[in-house]
Amino acid sequence: MMRKILLCLLMSSSLLSCAQNNPAIPDLYKEVKFKNKNIHYRLGIQVAACNFSLFINDVPVVRNFEEASGTFNTSAPVNDLILKSGKQHFKLILYPGFKNGLPLPALAENILAKITVEGLKYEGEGVKTLIDPFTILEIGGEGKKFTEKGKTTAVYEGTFEAKVPYDLTAWSGSKDLRKEDPATLEKEVLAFYQQYISIVKEKDEKALARLVYEKEKYYAQALFLGQDGSQAQWDAYLDLTRNSTLVMMPLEKYKMNFYANGRLVTLERIDYPNIGEPALRSESQENGRTVVGFYFCQLHKREGSNQLELIH
Repeated sequence: MMRKILLCLLMSSSLLSCAQNNPAIPDLYKEVKFKNKNIHYRLGIQVAACNFSLFINDVPVVRNFEEASGTFNTSAPVNDLILKSGKQHFKLILYPGFKNGLPLPALAENILAKITVEGLKYEGEGVKTLIDPFTILEIGGEGKKFTEKGKTTAVYEGTFEAKVPYDLTAWSGSKDLRKEDPATLEKEVLAFYQQYISIVKEKDEKALARLVYEKEKYYAQALFLGQDGSQAQWDAYLDLTRNSTLVMMPLEKYKMNFYANGRLVTLERIDYPNIGEPALRSESQENGRTVVGFYFCQLHKREGSNQLELIH
């Protein structure tokens, strides 16, 4: 029996020497500002009778490429995609589902989709609703006709307002990597991935800490992490080096894709049923089962630099 797990270890590849003097990952909560103003935006996502990709500010939030039966329901946090207050862009792309492992030719007539946004505040062990759920997109259902029946894709876009106390640079000022030579860039991306794999294989926790520091600092602020949250992030990384059954898998069946208007680049699987999943994967054993882990690895280049760093 095999089980698949999405491990959201968003590692940074910065090898700047100054990173060696930075505090430990579990201490990053001490640098988080505006904790008393914390707000956590979440999307409520309901999509039925098709596959889809949902993006916030041109970065994937949730994807589903499976059999076309049933309804997909989830709630997804998106603070790490909201870099500053103001209008946030969303895009939903609908695709025909699969049947018996093969893609259907067109979108069906019974498709429905609903996307909502809410704002929450975490207070100790409790949760307070700051912004009641509001709908930003609704398609089909409740007697509403789905008008894109018969098409191979349908795209819906819009914006919603979000207010956060921080203003994060992250990838907002990074290079547009679409302007670089794609063959050369792909070689650089592959080299980064191999570096990542080597660190895990060598169980080099100090190198791992240096690699993830800048990314984790950004993530801690976006999610207003406390002490437990910062420790949990580091513990998840340590599972890569301390799980004796974990083996990193070869890179295969992937495509290089760009996000955030060209400022992020990553490798993603193109084979069913792994379409859109990160190409960086592992296998481990858990209670007699094989567990497949896959790891987000979205890279950028700071303006003025030619070095790839993992930022999301």
